[in-house]
Amino acid sequence: MKRIKHKFGNDVIIFEGATIHDTCQIGPFSIIYPEVILEENVIVGSSCIIGKKPTTGLNQLELVGLKETTRIRKNSLICDQVIVYAGCDIGEDCYLADRAFLRENVVLKNKVVIGTSVTVSFSAFIGSGSKIMTGTNIGGKMIIGENCFIGAHVCSVNDNNPRLNSSRSEHQGAIIEDNVVIGSNVTILPHLHIKKGITVAAGAVVSKNLSEENQLYIGIPAKIKK
Repeated sequence: MKRIKHKFGNDVIIFEGATIHDTCQIGPFSIIYPEVILEENVIVGSSCIIGKKPTTGLNQLELVGLKETTRIRKNSLICDQVIVYAGCDIGEDCYLADRAFLRENVVLKNKVVIGTSVTVSFSAFIGSGSKIMTGTNIGGKMIIGENCFIGAHVCSVNDNNPRLNSSRSEHQGAIIEDNVVIGSNVTILPHLHIKKGITVAAGAVVSKNLSEENQLYIGIPAKIKK
């Protein structure tokens, strides 16, 4: 890959094929890979990696439909030490806090907040206005609707049988509808559906579908509070 000349200082590496609007800011020690598009007023902090393609090997399952373009839309703020893999599409006015980590093909719609040290795994989707708090893990292919709140240190997974080394096409994180609130330290198992307006209390374990809209679920396993 060939580096290109730019205005952001000698500590920033930008590879040929990246498209960066004149109004963008990029902090020192950041790397911008080919096929990255940074739209108007995007701010990238220091020591970030944007648009890196994942590497396959003995401990990495096959990649499914890796998108060529990595796009960060206008007015989004990417803080320090953030890693955004290739194929991600980050909406307008998004905020990614320090050390956020987005795997390949993640989609964030507009005004999404990703907290400090949050991991969003491959091909996950997060709807407009949703907030994911510190230290949470969003499982691969998980779908989160609009205006959801996911508390700190929530663990969601996308595979019930990790030792089987199954294809990524078989993995599926939970589907969470609009306006759901998930408390801190909740565990969410894969292949589940959480209906709109539900609140899951802190520390609960979601091991089956939560189907009663606008209800409070508590406990292990999570059940409607009577």
